[in-house]
Amino acid sequence: MPPDRETVARNLRTARENRGLSQHAVARKLGVSRTLVAMVELGNRPVTDEELLGFASLYGCTLVDLKGTQVSENDDPVTAALLKVAPELAADETQRYLHGVLGSLLSARHLDRLLERPSQREPPRTSLSAPRTLADALRQGEQLGEWERARLDLRMQPIEDVAALVAAQGIHVFAIDLPGHVSALFVKHASIGAAIVVNASLDDTRRRWAIAHSYAHAVVESPGAVRVSSLTNAKELVERRADAFAGVLLLPTGAVVNAVAGLGKGQPSRQVQWVLNGATDRPMRNEERSTPGSQLVTYLDVAHVARRFGTTYRATVARMLGAGLLSETDSTRLLRPKLVDLAGEWLALFSPERVSVPSRTAVSVLSDLNAERAHMVAEAYRRGLVTKADLSIEALSLQVPDLSEARLLAFAEAAR
Repeated sequence: MPPDRETVARNLRTARENRGLSQHAVARKLGVSRTLVAMVELGNRPVTDEELLGFASLYGCTLVDLKGTQVSENDDPVTAALLKVAPELAADETQRYLHGVLGSLLSARHLDRLLERPSQREPPRTSLSAPRTLADALRQGEQLGEWERARLDLRMQPIEDVAALVAAQGIHVFAIDLPGHVSALFVKHASIGAAIVVNASLDDTRRRWAIAHSYAHAVVESPGAVRVSSLTNAKELVERRADAFAGVLLLPTGAVVNAVAGLGKGQPSRQVQWVLNGATDRPMRNEERSTPGSQLVTYLDVAHVARRFGTTYRATVARMLGAGLLSETDSTRLLRPKLVDLAGEWLALFSPERVSVPSRTAVSVLSDLNAERAHMVAEAYRRGLVTKADLSIEALSLQVPDLSEARLLAFAEAAR
């Protein structure tokens, strides 16, 4: 019996006992026979890659723990590929989480085969040449995003649950603790299918973006692909392409234009119309000017759009800039640290998680009305249409937790 099999057998037995599990319980959880568990623990039978990953997942350990060796490509091609592109994932705790993910996927594949279910469908793969320039990358990403929205028949609607949408395309989504600079992983392998793993430390909007970003890899990459999205490779062209894809998927241009138009903005301050004068048979010109200052896009306008589409403030500024709704000067103004911070506070105040639970003795607003009213009264104050007193009355009537009269006034003043 080779020494490596002895090591694996001993480690498997120790790991099981440390978890307080019987061989029968392990067999039942993994969908194998108790005889198989006994044989591998005695070293009388070799353990396949899939079986070893299943044991690692159940015992909450890594392949390194079970094999007593470093992960090789033959043993575990997915983990080996991940470690090759991101060695920082080699930490035992991270590997334990990763193998929990891989174990779940392997178990699902095993059950699919057991039940003779059809293979999970995946989005049709689009063959693209590697982008040669940043312009190439952005153009490809935007086209991919538009094609995918059209394929999914999303039209102009915001995506309520990105993880559910992606999962419906046969790509499972997980969240685990990853190193701080890593936002997400994407893997596609014959043994497990396709999966996206996002950093559990991300807030909801950044998690949505990370999933959408990784989904770009799903519609381009061939089986065997592994992608790690992190601060260290953020400037790579394929990552920039994925950013452009995520921007279009979450913030489609037409929908953003419509959202800004719904605020009465996004139009030239002067609009010229021409019509034929039937009496003189000559063109007649009409010019209409907007109220001074009414077309200025404020940081609260951007936060309104960001909230509607579940994206970050900065990402929304970028999409509005790309859609021609903002100038570079506007972008610089809106990305001043103070306004970015205030926008973050505003979005936190009106996040869906803070919506009041319905009560039989009070009115609970479950839609966006409170956010709409606060935004409108701040805009009205900015234009000089209401007074500080009006602002105070509105703040009191909104009954939004932590939104005092002084705080609403501060938000409104910053938009001026």
